Amino acid sequence: MFKWIGKYSKSLLLFFGISCASLPKSAMNANLVGNVYEHKYNSMPMIDKPNTKGAPFKTTLYFYEPTTIHQIEAGANSGPTISKIKSILVDSVVTDNSGTYSIYLKPGKYSVFVKYENGYYIPFYSGKDAVAIIETKQSEITRFDVAIRNSMSYE
Repeated sequence: MFKWIGKYSKSLLLFFGISCASLPKSAMNANLVGNVYEHKYNSMPMIDKPNTKGAPFKTTLYFYEPTTIHQIEAGANSGPTISKIKSILVDSVVTDNSGTYSIYLKPGKYSVFVKYENGYYIPFYSGKDAVAIIETKQSEITRFDVAIRNSMSYE
């Protein structure tokens, strides 16, 4: 009987070990979570219209070593969309259909870029030369939502 219990418990441990190993590392211990939304057309705040987050956007977020404006190349159109990043890619994550993502990044600072149309969207600039710097910390979850406002109009 003890032999049977030993084999059964080993099988369970192996099963759960394989199950956990097959989960993406971001789902097990994510320290950076958020959503990506796209604002199109007239998103200008108005008195008679409630403010909106935008539409959930399925895309890929890229996390690079801290990047400066000298390490990016402008896209075909002016604005926050660029065509090339000359920095070192650390990791990336694909959002789900609701624009939600979660990922684990070592504690530190990163530049974040969002795949958008034929280039990369820059969510914000950090100071004089830095591009979209976010920071993750040990044992702390950082929330970072992105609002893509590349094709908005205020007509």
